This record gives sequence, structure tokens and C-alpha cells, in this order.
Amino acid sequence: MIGSIALLLQITAAMPAPAVPTSFTVKRTGRDTQVPVLQTPRGGAVRADLLARAFGGTLSVLPNGRVSFSVSGKRFEIGEAFHFASVDGVLIPLSYPAFRRDAQFYIPLQVATDIIPRVATGLMYDPQYAELRMFNTAARTGISDVIDTPWNAGATTDPSPSVGPVRRAQGAQRRLVVVDAGHGGVDGGMSGPIGGGTPIREKHITLAVARLVAQELRSSGVDILMTRTTDTLIALSDRGRIANRAKGDLFVSIHVNATGSRASWAAKERGFETYFLAEAKTEEATRVERMENEAVKFETGANAPRGDPLSFIINDMAQNEHLRESNDLAETIQQGLKTIHPGPSRGVQQANFAVLRGSYMPAVLVEIGFGTNPAEAAWMSDSDTQRTIARTIAQSVLAYLEHYESRIGGK
Repeated sequence: MIGSIALLLQITAAMPAPAVPTSFTVKRTGRDTQVPVLQTPRGGAVRADLLARAFGGTLSVLPNGRVSFSVSGKRFEIGEAFHFASVDGVLIPLSYPAFRRDAQFYIPLQVATDIIPRVATGLMYDPQYAELRMFNTAARTGISDVIDTPWNAGATTDPSPSVGPVRRAQGAQRRLVVVDAGHGGVDGGMSGPIGGGTPIREKHITLAVARLVAQELRSSGVDILMTRTTDTLIALSDRGRIANRAKGDLFVSIHVNATGSRASWAAKERGFETYFLAEAKTEEATRVERMENEAVKFETGANAPRGDPLSFIINDMAQNEHLRESNDLAETIQQGLKTIHPGPSRGVQQANFAVLRGSYMPAVLVEIGFGTNPAEAAWMSDSDTQRTIARTIAQSVLAYLEHYESRIGGK
């Protein structure tokens, strides 16, 4: 930990200051607002009233002389000459203090490009295009929504009858599990299979299975938060942030795998695997990591970032304490899927997935099968199979929770 902090400070000191734009655009649904940037010797600055107005709000002057505005439900309070901003009562350091010029109140550009995207759900700043973009956010709801395109190809296999009702240990502490359906909206994920067969789109399969996992766990007394319940795009960085704000105990992300080629030989690739967050150790893990992280391009219009060392170290420090638990959870889910899956077990793997990076709790990503394989695509499309997969994952989560609670005495 000491070494990580020292390296973090070295990298922070060595990192060049980003270019300051002359303006940036706040992009909301149906409305774009240009916000001018004032160039100062200490960096860019923006008028607080124009920033508040860009989000449909107004700037309030408080009795203590500070100004206040709200963005996505977060209340910002900033005072002249203060080196900190208060966000819902939490102090966040500023790169330099706010100031007044020509009767206008200016705040560091950092508030728009860094602090707002970090603390407010559903926002991301894209420095390449100088755009602060607003996305749909998730809601903590039931799973009664009907997905827009149901996937049911009819029974293709006989789901294992050994998968019984999900049970929860008596007296166990109530836990919150965050269930994440991969992709969504304009990000359809993989499509398949190769060579014809039951057509699938990853975003539909993941939503169907994730909703069933949520249903199984909820019926066993587990609190559930789904990052999405409809066919909508949720930014990868928001998924972990949603889980953190809800103080989730576990994060489970559901995905469908695909080969890196569309050649006929690639259609033979099959099986299932479960990932936890760490640096990829194999070429295959690196390939899957790159494929799943490509979803970032739908959020920013740019290719998926390779990851800067500063953000990796910060997240690594926060995730490190959950490494063992994430590995244990991945092993438990992988062992459970072995009992019902017709394909081979590809084992527990590790990779630096963007969707897992920001979740400060035990977190795994489950690749439930290859959508590029005709047989597995048909298998995953069957509604009975989806229920079997979901029940098995739910059972595995409960088994992990029971083991974890027995180890720490339910605290």
C-alpha cells in the first residue's frame, strides 16, 4: 500500500497538465449547451451560473457568501478563495480556489471535467471532444419490466433437474447484491452465431438472465439492485459507481462471450468462464478484456482507453482488499455452472475489466457461453435454460455469502 501511494504521488507530479479547451459542451437529452472557458495562469475556469444553467438549474448565493447549485441530485457548495468544494457535505479538493471577476463567480474547470463526472451518476467527460455527456441512469426497481425482444428459441436441451429452489441460510445477515446486465441500448454487445442458427444479441440475453438472477435472489431474502432493467445504455464507469453508492456487498456482471474471429473454425469455440479484476495473465483473457471494454466507445465516441497508470493505481488500492473475495466468488460461480453447462469449463480468469474497476466490493464478470457457437447460442436463447443458468448463479452467490458470513461471524 505504501509503495502504491508513493508511486501514485510520483505519477501525479509527473503527469502533464491537460490542454485547456476554449469551451465545452454539456450534452443532455434533446439539448446541448456550450459553456465558455476562461483561460487563467492556473488553468481553465468556468462561470458557475452558466454551468448550473447548462444542467437546467440556477445558481444560489448563500448567506455565508458561498454559491450553491445542483447537478444530477448532487448539491455543490463553493466559496471564494476556498481550496475545497462541498458536495453533499463531503469536501473535495480543488486545483485552485474559486474567484470573482467582473461580478461573476468562477470555479475551476476541474469541477466540470473531473468532479461532476466522479460524484454524479450518469455523467462522463470526454476530453477528446470537450463534451460533458449525460446518460440514462439505473433505478432500483423490481423486474416486472418486459424486455423489448424476448429470446426463446424453444427447448433445445433439457435443463438439469438437479437445480432446485434457491435457499438462504437461516439467521444470515441481509445483503445487497448488485446484478449487472452487460451492454444495452446502442451497445448491443456481441451478435451471433457464426454460420447461421438461432440469432442472438448479447444485450438481450444478459438482461433476461440478470433479471432472473435478481428474481431468484430476491425470493431468497437478498436485497437486489440492477444496474439496468430495460434496454438502455449505462456507462461502464457508472455501473460500479451505482453499486458503491448503494453500498452493495457483491457485484455480478452477466455477459456472453464471442471469438475474436468470424471465420468458420471460430464457431467451434465453446464454454463458460468467470473473471475477477486483476491484470490479465493470458492472451485469451486480454482478448476478452479488450472486447468487453470496447463498450466505452458508445459512451465517448472514442475507442476504449488503454488505462492511465494514475487511475489504475487508485482503483487497485481500493480493490486490493477484495481480491481474495472476488476470486472466491468467481470460483464458486464457476463450480456451480459446471453442473448445468453443456460446454467445457474454461476456468476462473482475471482481467482488467472497466465494469469491475470501479466497484469497491467483491466483483465478478460471468461469461455464460459463446454466442458465436450455434449450439451454445441456441442453448442460451431458451427460456428454460436462462432460468437454469440464473438459478445456478443465484445458488452460487448464496453459497458464497453463507461461507463468507460463517468466516466473519455474520458481521
